[in-house]
Amino acid sequence: MGNKRKFFGFLVMVFCVLACSVTAFAAGTSMKNKKWLSGQGGAYVDKDKDGELEYQDYGTSYYKIKIPKQGYMIVDVKVSELPGAGKYQEQENEDGFGEDTEEGSTFVNLLNSSKKTIYKNDNYFGSKSKFSFSWAVKKGTYYLAVGGSQKYKIRYSFTPVAKINKAGNRLKAAASLKKGVTVKNLLFDAEESHYYKINVPKKSKVTVSINSKIKETNLDMGLFLQLLVIRGNTYHFVDENGKILPKDDPVSWVFKGKDKCVCNLPKGTYYLRVGSYSTTGYYTLKWN
Repeated sequence: MGNKRKFFGFLVMVFCVLACSVTAFAAGTSMKNKKWLSGQGGAYVDKDKDGELEYQDYGTSYYKIKIPKQGYMIVDVKVSELPGAGKYQEQENEDGFGEDTEEGSTFVNLLNSSKKTIYKNDNYFGSKSKFSFSWAVKKGTYYLAVGGSQKYKIRYSFTPVAKINKAGNRLKAAASLKKGVTVKNLLFDAEESHYYKINVPKKSKVTVSINSKIKETNLDMGLFLQLLVIRGNTYHFVDENGKILPKDDPVSWVFKGKDKCVCNLPKGTYYLRVGSYSTTGYYTLKWN
């Protein structure tokens, strides 16, 4: 009987722990727009009171974001070494384990309202002290899942975008873009592209100006632009002089913030393909 009681008590304890974990995840720590929050992925502690530090992993922390309307957000992260990391490394070196300094790392995953991961970001390879990424969002609830082996400060900055322009989701459905008209758009899927069509009535110098809020600082990525033409039933990439390029060697312009590309194009119809290599977000585009 005593063993049954102990086992029952153990089950109650397990269920309580699981319930608390689920509740903590479901609730999360609420974030406010443009306000920094601090945390850390673990700590170096002397568990055995023997003067030797050991690493204690704190697991993943969840932060809740409420988006009031359509727009985009920028997530900024600042990281630093955990207290005791230097002493712990000295211990490892004295014991013959590892000779390189361990700077630690931090991951930040973006989750939707169903708590499904929709984007992963980290500083594993760059070892940067700060990093950022953008994401286009609709009204609803999102979460940031954060963990690793560093101290961190994190915030999101949300900007609403009330109206966006039409864009094609494939080449033959490209939206016509008039000269001098500014397009404002949100790219909601990093695996898809937006297509626009411009008509150049005679050989001209064409300037495409873009202001991109799409960013990923770890991989140094932004928004890309490609120029294409259709010949028969086939599309071809072209360079800044309208020269047709091999399909496996297209020219791409990458924009971070405000920038432009200048092309000298023969008379014809050209297609602009706009996309991102990793994240989503907001951009404006105009040609003259």
